[in-house]
Amino acid sequence: MAVLLKQRGEAVGQEIDKIVLTVDNRIIEHFSRNLYESPYKAIEELVVNGFDAFAESVRVYTPGPFVTDKVLVWDNGSSMSVEGLKQLWWIANSPKNNENRTISRNNKRRQVIGKFGIGKLASYAVGKSISHLCKHDGNYYLITVDYNKIDPANKTTKSRSAISSDTPLEEPVYQLTKDDAQNLFRELFDHPPASLQEMFNATTWTLAVVEDLRKGDLPVGRLMWILGNGMPLRPDFAVSVNDQAVHSKLDKISQTDWNLGSKPVVDAIESHWRTLVESDGLAAVKFDKEIDLDPARPGELVPYAEFGRLGRVWGHIRIFDDSLLKYRTADNGRSHGFFLMVRGRLINPDNDKLYGAEPSFQTFFRSQFVIHADALDADLLADRQRLRQDASSIDELRELQRALMGITRVEVEKKDAEHDKSASTMSRLPVSSRLYYRSPLNALLLKMPLPVETVFDFNNTTIDRLPLGENVTISELAPTEGAFHVNIMHPYYKAIHDVAGQSKVGRELLRTVDLFAVAEKLLEGYLHDIGIPDEYVDNVMEWRDGLLRQLARLYSSATDVIAEMERTSYVGHSAFERAIASVFADMGFRARRDGRPGRKDVLVLATVGRDSYSFTVEAKGSGYEIDNAKAAIGQAARHREDVGADWAIVVARRFSGFHSQKTHDAAVIGECRAAGRVCIVETEALAAIHGAVQKFGYPLLLLRDVLRDIESPVEKMERITTLARPLEDFDYLSLLEEIWRRQREEAEGEPVPFRSVHQQGQWKGKIAFDEFRCRLTALDTLAAGRMLLDLNANEVYLKQSPQIIVDQATRSLQGKGFSVRDDDIGRL
Repeated sequence: MAVLLKQRGEAVGQEIDKIVLTVDNRIIEHFSRNLYESPYKAIEELVVNGFDAFAESVRVYTPGPFVTDKVLVWDNGSSMSVEGLKQLWWIANSPKNNENRTISRNNKRRQVIGKFGIGKLASYAVGKSISHLCKHDGNYYLITVDYNKIDPANKTTKSRSAISSDTPLEEPVYQLTKDDAQNLFRELFDHPPASLQEMFNATTWTLAVVEDLRKGDLPVGRLMWILGNGMPLRPDFAVSVNDQAVHSKLDKISQTDWNLGSKPVVDAIESHWRTLVESDGLAAVKFDKEIDLDPARPGELVPYAEFGRLGRVWGHIRIFDDSLLKYRTADNGRSHGFFLMVRGRLINPDNDKLYGAEPSFQTFFRSQFVIHADALDADLLADRQRLRQDASSIDELRELQRALMGITRVEVEKKDAEHDKSASTMSRLPVSSRLYYRSPLNALLLKMPLPVETVFDFNNTTIDRLPLGENVTISELAPTEGAFHVNIMHPYYKAIHDVAGQSKVGRELLRTVDLFAVAEKLLEGYLHDIGIPDEYVDNVMEWRDGLLRQLARLYSSATDVIAEMERTSYVGHSAFERAIASVFADMGFRARRDGRPGRKDVLVLATVGRDSYSFTVEAKGSGYEIDNAKAAIGQAARHREDVGADWAIVVARRFSGFHSQKTHDAAVIGECRAAGRVCIVETEALAAIHGAVQKFGYPLLLLRDVLRDIESPVEKMERITTLARPLEDFDYLSLLEEIWRRQREEAEGEPVPFRSVHQQGQWKGKIAFDEFRCRLTALDTLAAGRMLLDLNANEVYLKQSPQIIVDQATRSLQGKGFSVRDDDIGRL
């Protein structure tokens, strides 16, 4: 109303008080321009003020049929006295910020949204002045704050810091007569709405007026989408824009509509959380119902899930027949993806994935996830569109997204399969074959403790895709349900799914994966059926599962696990533990992170038949060197014993006491020797082992001693150098010729014991047997199938002459990026 005030002069009313702004203009510019760049969000902030004033109705007028050069926001909330107007302009100090952040009116309570005291500055993004015309206790008050006086870009301002604690901005507060207020109220509209007199006659009201607009074009469609999805619309709160009622754009009729009490959702969350409770130490999820939990549905019993950090969460998951992108226009916002509501207000209007990873977009664009999580209010930043990056609740929110996306993907694929009317998966199973179906299934059923009344129908077995967990095998038999469960969270299934997509061809490929998963279970049954001991069957199936997990990496996008380990080694905690687990998994181990307080961080398994071994890993992240106390060797030993592992490893970026010129030993080594079966490994050494395995394909058995022996970091790196550079200073051609001779003469065409080659030949005095075996293993990798090496029996067999093997090894080296000179051919 700066313009109106200038036009009307003192006739507008009587000055009765002043407000004083003592904040530096740069602060106002920062909070208003940087936090509220969108004029739509700025208008939303004015609507929030009405909601927090317990208004039942807010009316917004933008340039259009009623006004041409201003934005008006009227509400019938509690309004403000002179003291209230002063409190309104307390920058970064909100009177709403009481302990419970609730307000009461007429025996009703409402959770307020604002808490930072800077929302009124959002109007800076819309125009160059804002006025408040108020009706409170039958009195009419007016105040205008002119941003031209504090805008650094305004040339009339004397200096960039003209408004500061030294030169405060004072703006008068006017009291108006009813007639003056009514005339002013009417003059604000170029074409007054039909409800104008009703608005003015309301018991209390506030009219915010933003003038001298910075952007004249404010499409109504976009504003209505922002307010419809971003405000807590409910029976006691309604919003209109240019006299058009605002409605939520998320209430479309869907193919599937679940809440957080629906069985598929509950099952998916519980299944996903079982792994997290074990690995990350998260609290178990509780499910219940409560009346009036959702203010938009008073009197209704609302199902919710209660998380350790997210608190009570309720909402809807909707799945549609078609992509929701078809409903999006240039003026309107999205209908797909995640909508995170905090106290009824949307905090991520433009971030459809929220904290989730890249989704399967065929499912994503047909899905709508509306999540209400009021406990996140404590973690909101000032713009109320982002959470603190260090908020512990983000991890739980991200995992909840993963669980919901997983079960939604299952439902979409199920519906699509039905829609395609293609041949069912079950019609392809050999249900009539005793050898390939009935006998293996019967052997599995005999191994399972089942209720006496269980009846398994071999002819009507179903295949269901379910999120069983990342550490569960690719398929399980559920006899009481008469079904095979295919685990959609298994890395192999996920990798194939990501490649296949959800086209008709992709869905057919996934049905083939279903059959493959069932075949894995039938193989297990067949092994039992032919009398293989249970222990051997378990070993075979564990090896098969490990193989599938390794194959999955071929389909998945590669990540630099070493770079991630180095990055997280400075901060530690769960990120470092996950990175270490990924490094071991990338080398072929099975690595499972625990993360529960007082437990080992990672359990690593090497499945190599009768020589299988296991060890625990303690991750000690820090930007500094880890000393003896922080290494906690005794704790590592206890954790090793808790799970029955063969030994324990403590991994850190660097241990203290080893890198000076004085000593290559330290107290921590003494602790390791005293505890027994505990060693230390620095990340540099782990990275070197990983690189050697990637280049030369070393089997896990060969890595056992390197990872197990108690050594200083310097000694450990010296041993690993042999793995990383097995080709240096070694006459491979002579070794191969010796093996070739023995194979033809002494062994009579049978494999040659390479231990005797080492002991009786020229190599015994030059290198230790372990190093000899390491070099032979590297040569076996480079030979590309032209020789056979059995590390368990310590035997080798050449399938080609030495020179052909050397030639192939040379080509393999060049393919790996090594430079090989002609005079190095014999020595490689």
